[in-house]
Amino acid sequence: MNDFLSLAKRENNPRRNYLIVNKAQSKHTPSDPRDTVKLCAEMGGEMQRIYPKGECLTIVFAETAVGIGALAASALGERCFLISTTRERLPEYREYISFEESHSHAPVHKLCERGDIDVERFGHIFIIDDELTTGNTVKALAERLRETCAARITVHVFAASRESIAALGDIGIEVYAKYTYDMITETDFPGSFSADEPTVSSAPDISIELNSLYDIREGVPCAKYFKECERLCETITERLEDVLARVRTIEVIGTEELCLPPIVLGNMLSRRGFDVRVHGVTRSPILPSDAGNYPIKTRSVLQSLYEQERTVYLYNSVKSDLSIVITDANASTDDPAVKALCGACGGERVAFVSWRGRDMRTSLKKEDCILLLKDVTGKITPMSSEERQKLLHGGTHYCELLPEEFVPSAEYIWLYETGLKTWGRQTALAVRSVSEQILRSKGRNVVIVSLARAGTPVGVLIKRYLKRVHGISAAHYSVSIIRGRGIDKAALEYILARHSAKDIQFVDGWTGKGAITRQLAEALRDFPEIDPRPAVLADPASVCDIYGTREDVFIPCSCLNSVVSGLFSRTVLRDDIIFPGDFHGAVYFGELAPYDRTYEFIDAIEREFEKLPPYSPNECAAPAGDGLEETRRIAKEFGVSDLNLVKPSIGEATRVLLRRTPELILLRKLDNPLTLHLAELAKEKSVPVREYPLTCYQAVGIIKN
Repeated sequence: MNDFLSLAKRENNPRRNYLIVNKAQSKHTPSDPRDTVKLCAEMGGEMQRIYPKGECLTIVFAETAVGIGALAASALGERCFLISTTRERLPEYREYISFEESHSHAPVHKLCERGDIDVERFGHIFIIDDELTTGNTVKALAERLRETCAARITVHVFAASRESIAALGDIGIEVYAKYTYDMITETDFPGSFSADEPTVSSAPDISIELNSLYDIREGVPCAKYFKECERLCETITERLEDVLARVRTIEVIGTEELCLPPIVLGNMLSRRGFDVRVHGVTRSPILPSDAGNYPIKTRSVLQSLYEQERTVYLYNSVKSDLSIVITDANASTDDPAVKALCGACGGERVAFVSWRGRDMRTSLKKEDCILLLKDVTGKITPMSSEERQKLLHGGTHYCELLPEEFVPSAEYIWLYETGLKTWGRQTALAVRSVSEQILRSKGRNVVIVSLARAGTPVGVLIKRYLKRVHGISAAHYSVSIIRGRGIDKAALEYILARHSAKDIQFVDGWTGKGAITRQLAEALRDFPEIDPRPAVLADPASVCDIYGTREDVFIPCSCLNSVVSGLFSRTVLRDDIIFPGDFHGAVYFGELAPYDRTYEFIDAIEREFEKLPPYSPNECAAPAGDGLEETRRIAKEFGVSDLNLVKPSIGEATRVLLRRTPELILLRKLDNPLTLHLAELAKEKSVPVREYPLTCYQAVGIIKN
């Protein structure tokens, strides 16, 4: 068509047999990223001219326009909110509108609707695609947008048919296109096409895990998104410094809807003098041919890294010294699909970059909880109580060590199961009470942020209660908070990239002396827009505004560690395994899978919801802080100089017996059914137990000074 645009033959698509290939788009065919940036800057300049000031929304079409559209929108800076349509599954908690691209091989597009974003504040909506043929897809989207928003809509593309421009003009939408053409009715394709490239399996030579916080599919502040892309691409170049010293030519490949980071990285490397070409794995099936100027010369047929059932393609692999693959799929380097993609690359060496690391392994279902943790399994060795105790007494912080997790004894399992039967209804009552208070406080857009690990199963139960009783699909994340080190700020930034701060509700299991409650308030001084008050099932310390009960009750999930909490460890923070920008870490105890009781506990409590009497709202009493005073009295009486060595409440006493060897366990009553499991654990560890007139608590553990 011209120096930049040409036609290629779609495979098995009766709706439209051609695809317009943009040679400067860094997608279907390898492009010089400098050309891509230049073209997008021209489009961005036009957008600035049309809407020089005021907040605006930019929508880019997946998958081919995500990179170029985001680049163009960067000209609008901080006043632009940027979002791409997607064909991937959006999270359960997201609402979306859907519309069709009728001529596509995958016609259904989804556009995420952010309930926390006021669309009326946008004075202008930009829609960006690579090309328009009929304009029907844009028309379908615009009709949906106009149902809720009165902003002016303009469309920006590299190429558009005159018919599409006229059709959109008829409904009051202007189209700005660098190239225009008459409707294509006949095409002259080669008489024969080439065979696909043979599939070769090859593990990457280099593996890099990053921790991007933003996802354009859920919407991002444009300036922050670009800043993060640039920062992470700089990190890639730093990690590859030794390799880059020995190469001249580089191929950069993005996967499917992840289009912008490869262009940003390619442009960064071009400025350093490397000969770079950028393109991407795509869902578009195009036939290859080595005839003349036909744009698609070679084709590798691959399995998607996002969905195993999906077939994808890589065209025109570039013979080069180094290939860099960037993906935001949760794919391991051992995955056959990853090895096939690396084998299809043109580089003599291949670097595989996981743009948002790997998901933390867990037995928890993703629809129940998203763990914002870095999987450090195999990088830190769990220690016995005796080994840890020596290091802790020597000044090592507890977050740098990991306790061994054991297979619960038959006696202990019997006590847990008995406790679940006996106290399951009381736990369900507490879940209901705290869930209703959270809903009243935060509303239907509530975002549950549980504190790993004790708060995680509680957060799952609250999420399930809200779904079952109120039909609310609440987002639920679990994040790390560490006494003396603070909350995981990278995890908080991840959540704030997706949700409004006012909707966040922190959740924990219970309170001991309120240390984590105070730690949370202190840690959130850098996030003043977030409510720091946690909600808990049991608040014997009387430090929380939102709670299920102020009694020190037996919560069954408090007494089995990982085997009732998704098989992951308590969180760790050590600078030799947790790097800047990483989430705090945890270990997956896969060897304990045969003993996993996580869903036995969750499902048992959820079944109790159906049996509860009608709910009667009640006002929470103001926190009095009595628990801390009792803890201080106990510390003084038993000569404990460090208050952190006194562990009040059933939950805290249980955890100290599981993780360490305390000097003494205090029980309000020796024969109390609530604390039978503590007596059993203490017996197993030869820890003395003493009856003591506790007021706020049923149990207290004391660690040796």
